[in-house]
Amino acid sequence: MTKPRGIPSMTGIRGVAAVWVLLFHASQGAGKIFGLPLLEKIPVIRFGCLGVDLFFMLSGFILMYAHGRDFQVLRKDSFIRFARLRFTRVYPLNAAVLLLIAAFVAFQPGYVAWARSPEGGVSYGGSSAFSAGAFLRTLFLATRWFLPGTGDWNQPVWSLSLEVLGYILFPFMAFYAMRISRRWVLIAVASLSLIGSFVILTRFAFECEIAQIAVVRMLACFITGVAMFRLWKLTPVFGRRSAAWITTLATVGILARDLPPFRHVVTRGDIQFGFLFAALLYGLAFEQGFICKLLSSRSIVFLGEISFPLYLTHVAPLLWLRYFMQTNSARFSPAEKSVSLLCWVIGCMVVATLLHYFVEMPFHAWGRQWAGERVPQFSRNP
Repeated sequence: MTKPRGIPSMTGIRGVAAVWVLLFHASQGAGKIFGLPLLEKIPVIRFGCLGVDLFFMLSGFILMYAHGRDFQVLRKDSFIRFARLRFTRVYPLNAAVLLLIAAFVAFQPGYVAWARSPEGGVSYGGSSAFSAGAFLRTLFLATRWFLPGTGDWNQPVWSLSLEVLGYILFPFMAFYAMRISRRWVLIAVASLSLIGSFVILTRFAFECEIAQIAVVRMLACFITGVAMFRLWKLTPVFGRRSAAWITTLATVGILARDLPPFRHVVTRGDIQFGFLFAALLYGLAFEQGFICKLLSSRSIVFLGEISFPLYLTHVAPLLWLRYFMQTNSARFSPAEKSVSLLCWVIGCMVVATLLHYFVEMPFHAWGRQWAGERVPQFSRNP
């Protein structure tokens, strides 16, 4: 059976989301540590943590695009094939990055001590940072599986551990989504998911919480992505006429979040981002308009192709660079500190590219062989 050809702009927006998160992390303390106070003041960057929500929503959409039809009927063979494909998609790369981090910190006792201190522990989980238990949880992508916290080795893994929970639930989501034929029901499901997540997180956590309760954040975005795919599939052909406008308005809404007059009219907690992300993905799926063409350009698509290793590898060297600059700040001029941050960006891009070609792609190819051919489905659902 033929493989879906893919939607280039969806790959491109994944790269944009990865860079958004990267810039968000770089901006934290950029003025004090790297002599770049302007980076902290760029409005859209300070919401870069929400790029992870866009990742979650993209996952739901793309999984439906690639595998939704496999679960029109729930069959054991389809579950096994899907599990093998997902395993080879995330676990080998995570293990490779974790081993690189382990090899580095083995020769950095001062850095480990800093990471376990109150100053560095915010990013690594406190005194349990770089513990044996944290290593195993990071290796198996289990850092947010409702287990007691034992610190972290690679902070971005928190979202991947939730993705794994989403993968477990996805076949059932797809099975029921494929049976919904009314568009208003899909819009209601997506809206209620986003509103419910907002209420729970603002009641029991805070805006960018990444602890165990973040599973609520993942599920809301995952379900919304699944619903948006189904809504797109059920949209008549003439719906394409509005796609470019929907994409443009969603993009403007995201970029204008912290600009007047929007700064004073948006809701607390930034719930509107979830709805804007949903509209953006729905519009991009039709492959219409300037925004879609921009995200489908060769350079942006390549950025999307390396987005997963870029996301996994960018935090660890940034935290080490902060540690190094804080403990040796007197030795460097403001210009040298700024250049060090630029070198970090370039280095992350290079490492992500190497991991993409020498780890990601080979394991993807092996995973497709291991998974075998798609299991034929027999269903009358559109």
